[in-house]
This record gives sequence, structure tokens and C-alpha cells, in this order.
Amino acid sequence: MTDESSGEHSVSDTDSEYDPVESISSLTDSEEEKTPEKRIRHSEEQQATTSNEIHHGEVTEVVSTNDVIHPDEEPKDLLNLIVDQSNRYAQQYITNNPNSYYARPFEWKPLIVEEFKIFLGLTLNMGLTKKNVLRSYWSTNPIHHMPLYSSVMSRTRYTMIMRFLSFTESSMCLPRNDPGYDKLYKIRPLINFFSKKFSQLYTPDKHISIDESLIHFTGRLGIKQYIPNKRSRYGVKLYKLCERATGYTYDFRVYEGKDKQLEPPGCPTYMGSSGKIVWDLVSPLFHQGYHLYVDNFYTSLPLFRHLYLQQTVACGTIRVNRKGFPQRLVNTKLKNGELASMRNEEILALKWKDKRDVYVLSSIHKETSVEIQGRQGLVQKPDCIHDYNQFMGGVDFNDQMMQPYRATRRSRFWYKKVSIYLFQLAIYNSFVIYHKSTERSGAFLDFQEAIVTELIYHEGSAPDNIYSDAVGRLHGRHFPYTDPLPG
Repeated sequence: MTDESSGEHSVSDTDSEYDPVESISSLTDSEEEKTPEKRIRHSEEQQATTSNEIHHGEVTEVVSTNDVIHPDEEPKDLLNLIVDQSNRYAQQYITNNPNSYYARPFEWKPLIVEEFKIFLGLTLNMGLTKKNVLRSYWSTNPIHHMPLYSSVMSRTRYTMIMRFLSFTESSMCLPRNDPGYDKLYKIRPLINFFSKKFSQLYTPDKHISIDESLIHFTGRLGIKQYIPNKRSRYGVKLYKLCERATGYTYDFRVYEGKDKQLEPPGCPTYMGSSGKIVWDLVSPLFHQGYHLYVDNFYTSLPLFRHLYLQQTVACGTIRVNRKGFPQRLVNTKLKNGELASMRNEEILALKWKDKRDVYVLSSIHKETSVEIQGRQGLVQKPDCIHDYNQFMGGVDFNDQMMQPYRATRRSRFWYKKVSIYLFQLAIYNSFVIYHKSTERSGAFLDFQEAIVTELIYHEGSAPDNIYSDAVGRLHGRHFPYTDPLPG
């Protein structure tokens, strides 16, 4: 089920966590925050070389270190690209809205790479220390107080950076009625950068799988999907190719709508849309002897035949109404534990009776079975079904590892949630590479904490303790003090 209505803003998420309102009182005059917020001060040299200045409502042109990059091109320096595009977007917004809160003197200060690292570190840390609302991270209430956030960045500054976070030049986007319009143009540089790096830096093991992940989003969006067996159910869908052993995401594609015509190189034109997705993801691994596992959404006889010709064998459950699947096998009556199979050259079609009928198509296995320990004793299970249960869960394993630390929050802008998810996906892939390269890699949580610390305190080591008057005065030692007499 898809909502084909166009639009990028959510109707239901009106109290967005990521996007501040236009009123300055709602940002700073909170009952929980009675102390003035601190702003990050940069050196005069940094401000002169990397940013524009705002004086009494007049905005000078942003000095960008990079030229405008087309969304389809891969950025050479991702952080510089994000900083430049965010500054450009802020300048355009202030120029077009001179009476806005952000256009007031000294309210918006141009972003630099070092400050964006702090912003990213604070955002990722929100997945490690979860709170219900964003303002709780800057609250001076002893119950919620976290001195880390207020010590490195004010809440006003954080929400401003999130407000103008941008990854591409909007003026280069084609109009919606143009045949070449890209629904993902807002995050296309991010997608191109990570998808290429993921495949360059790691070679997966023999067993790989393709499945779907869902980034929760309930607002109005033409590419929004409904998947009832996912935890989030509504959101932006990703097709991911993952290694089973570690959950490493070798490649991914973001769903762009059913009207998007995918034509991967070398793929037969008569292949269905699901088969073209598999071909597009697996084609870099052709002729290397990989074993691919997919579910019944992708499995088809033409796909498995053409993958076999590319020296990539596959196994997956299949829907009985798929074209080419033998109906004679479907009509065969079986008792519990029995199996029936048919073979057409390299392709095996199998039916096995368990609690229900299970149908499998495989170019890997033969009609053999393995004895395993069941709840009621030893049972015979076909090799193809046993291996499918063992090697299919690469994407699910990846989701399970990332789910406890999701840093995405409610937002009216879908691309901001997807961008944060991609950064976290990159962190998990980095952890897998680090785990493979060292004997004592530690837990994924420890790895994330080290990255967050490095992002926030990139100029030096983190302090042992962060003292805050809001909490320290409640349990600190107090002594009488005599004011000396004048003279």
C-alpha cells in the first residue's frame, strides 16, 4: 500500500522535534531553562574564511569552499558538502524572508565543519541516551539534566542547524512534472556517497541476503510504504543487501515509488520490478560464487535462471502463483514431514509439509534432507529450508543491532530522518570492519560511544567531569562566607 499523494511535509507530526517554530520565546524562554544559553564562539580567522556575516538584517554572500555539486555526483568531502549546502540554504531562506526570526541580527551564524561534527555527535548520542522530547537534553531540571549538551552547544543553535540542514542545491532539482524528476534529490549525494563506500571498503562472505528495512515516517509522502510485518509499518522503505554473518550492508536502494522504472545494466527487459531490484544490488558480485537468499517477494524462475548464468546461485521461498512454478507440485497432497520435489535443469522446486505448506525454489540444493532436533524429537527437514532459515536473516540481524540506538526523532521532513539513519548505518558498517580487523573490538555500544566522544571533543580529550551549577549546587559543600568590610 502506498500513499501516492505528493508532498514532503508531515500533517500529523506538527509538533516536530527537529524543526523549531518561528517564535524566539518558544526556544529560549522555557520554564526549565532559566539560565542563558551558551553559544559556540569561533576564532576570527575561522569566521573570516569559512562564513558570511549578518549585520543588522543585511546578509552578505556565503563564501563556499566547494562548487555546487550535482545531486547525481558523488561528493569528495561529505562534511564540507553538507556545511556548504546548509549555509547556502540558510542564506537563501533569510534573503527571501527578511522578517523571519532567523534573519534578525546575530541569530544565524554560518556553520563550519567542526561545529557540524559536534552537532552530529549530539544527534547520535540521542540514540544512546533517549528522552521523550528534545528540550529535555538541555533541561536544567535535575531529573533530566545532561550537562554535556549545554556545555558544547545551545539548544537554539542545535535547532537552527537542524532547521537548515541540507545536502543538495534545490535550484538544480527538476520540476515534478518533468520525466527526469528525482524524488530523492534532497538526499541523493548522501545515498551516492554511502552506497559507493559500503561496497568499496568490505567484501562480504559467501552467504548474502536481500530484504527490506523501514524508516518510520507517518507524514504525507509519495514514496511512503506500508509493510504490516515490520515494527514501524509506515515509512520510507530501503532494499538492502546484507551479509548474513555480521549484518554488514554491502549495498542499498531507497524505494522511489511504483512509477520509477529501474533498468539495471545487463538485466533482461522482461524481468519484473522485484527481479530488477535484486539484479541491481547483486550485479557487482556476479561471477564470484555467492549464495543469495531472498523471500517470496523476489523469488521467480526467470530471476534464478539468469543469476545462475552469472555464477550466482540463489534460494528462496516462492508464491505458488508465480509464473513457471509447477502446479502439479502445488496440487500434491502431503502429510506432516513429507516433501515432494521437481527439477528443471539447475532449478529445484520443492514442497514441504510442516504446520503449513512451504514452497521453495533453489539453484543451490539437491532433494536431500538433514536431521535436526525439534520440539518433539528428531525431524527430517529439507536442506534448502534449513539453509534458508540459517542464512536469510542478514537484514533482520542488521535491524536488530541498530534498533536500540536509533537516533531518529519526529520530523516534518522525511529526508532528515533518512539522513540520520544513513549515518547510523555507516557507523554499524564501520563497527563490522573494525571487529574484523582486531581481536578485542568490544561491544557495538562502546564503539558508538567512542565515535560520539571523538565527534564532540575532536580538538582534545573529553573532560573527566562536566560541572554544572544547576545540579552541583544541590549536593556541593557549602561554607559561610564573610564579606570583607570596605576600606
